[in-house]
This record gives sequence, C-alpha cells and structure tokens, in this order.
Amino acid sequence: MSYPEHDKSSFFKYTSASSAIKILETSKVIYRSPREFNDPFDVQSGLHFDFDVESMPDQILSRIEKLVSLKDRPELSTAEPFGELVIRMWEKKSTHGFPKEKLRELARPLLVLLKEQTALFQKQYQDAWWNQFLPRLRVFSVSEAHDNLLMWSHYSKDHTGVVFEFRVLPQEDNPLCVAKPVQYCKNPPALFSEREWLDEIFGVRELDGSAFYFRYAYIKSDVSAYEREWRVWDLLPQVEEKLHSYYDLRPNEIAAVYLGCRISSDEKATLLRLLSEHPNAKVFQARRALDEFRLDFSAV
Repeated sequence: MSYPEHDKSSFFKYTSASSAIKILETSKVIYRSPREFNDPFDVQSGLHFDFDVESMPDQILSRIEKLVSLKDRPELSTAEPFGELVIRMWEKKSTHGFPKEKLRELARPLLVLLKEQTALFQKQYQDAWWNQFLPRLRVFSVSEAHDNLLMWSHYSKDHTGVVFEFRVLPQEDNPLCVAKPVQYCKNPPALFSEREWLDEIFGVRELDGSAFYFRYAYIKSDVSAYEREWRVWDLLPQVEEKLHSYYDLRPNEIAAVYLGCRISSDEKATLLRLLSEHPNAKVFQARRALDEFRLDFSAV
C-alpha cells in the first residue's frame, strides 16, 4: 500500500459519450502526448530565456571582476572557458593585477563565442523538448470538479457526453495517487534564469534541463484556471510512432458516471448496460436547473 501525495479521494474526467463507451468496454483510459493536446499553448510553448542575450557580456565581465577580486580561490570548473579564465587571472592577480582593459581584452573572444553558444544551447533544448521529450511524455488530465459548465461544453461534447469519477486507490497504488495540480500562470516559464545560465557558463553548477521539463508539464495558461486540473504523467523509454497510449483502470476505480443533460437515448442505454458490470459505480443524470446557470444531478 502506498500513500497518496495529496488528500483527494477522487478526481473527475470529462469525455464524449463514444469515449466513455470505449473506456467501459476496454477498462482502459488514454494518456496523450502534449503534441496531441487541443490547446497549442499547453506544454508546447515557452522555453525562452528571461534575459537579453545582448546584455550578457556586461553581466559576465562584472561577474569575472567579482570572482577575481575574491580573497580565496573561486570554486569553479576549469573545464569551462570562463571558469578557466577566472582561475588564471585570480592566480596571477598578485603579480599582474587585473585592469579592466586587460580583462575585456582577454574575455572578448569568449564573449563572441558565448553569444553563438547561447543561441545554439536554446535551440538544442527546444529541439530535444519537441522531438524527444514531448513525443515520449504521456499525460492523463483530470479535474477537481464534475459540474463545470464550460468543461461540459468543451470536453464532454456540448453536454452530450459524460463525466467519470475515478477513485484514488492507495491500497492498489493507482496512478491518481501521484496526481499533481496544474499551476496556472500568466506567461510560460523561462527555460533558465540569468543567474542559472551564468552559473552554467562559469561551471558553478550544471543545468538540469530534464527537471525543468517535468516542472513545465504541470504549467498552463491562467485563462484555463477554471478547469482546476490535475495531471498524471508517464515517460516512455523511447519515442513511438503513436502519440498516445492506453493504460489499464483498476476494477474498482470507477466511482460514478455523470450523464450529460443532452446525451442521446441510444448512448445512454449503451452506457447503462455497460455500467451494469460495475455494481460499485453510481450513475447520475444531469439536468439544467431552471433558476440558475448550473447542473442538477439525480441518481439513475
């Protein structure tokens, strides 16, 4: 038995009626790569720097001056060009000093190279993100709410679909135990900050692009905050031709099914027949309230 990483006992999944029928027939749900998402901004944009590359030379020169002026030898990697330059200047400062003019002269070739490398570095991360990480990533999205009118319109095919309630099952360690909430932001996050990039340049610490990738899988535009979304993800060992995969549901994972207020009689009948094989799953019918913009649900 594992313990959930949150205090939720269940989550909700909005689907069309045809998708719901397939889920009940196969006992599987679909996890998609973000490249199949309907929102082209969802985990598919950003990866930019939050600083002006043109200002980097001045920032680097300023950092070199501070490091060379330290009393104790800077802890930098001499495998990095700027780290090697700082150590060399620090070791000779007692006899040669380090006038700014000389510093700029020594650093100029490296600064030219840096601008080229920075652009290349960003492109490499973007290419790896789009061509290696996203095709391997599989995401399953759920919500905290089952009665959101916009969600019913957008994801349950204009209220003709259904909403599943899936249980969190610690005793069976189902994937929802490790679901995490989406963070809604005004702008996509930067790939790395100026400080992190400078630390990489001077060999202070190595950047971890994969950590950023995983964080970014839970970030979405704040215009979608009404969705109250949570996500579970899986990372395939290699890129596959298809950008989606099917994952098994636990036998007792379906807690309830909410039928849309405009579901067809034929699809409702099919769903009720399939749900007869899930005696522990409750069934509710949605209806439009007369006095408010809301849905009411009654047991079927």
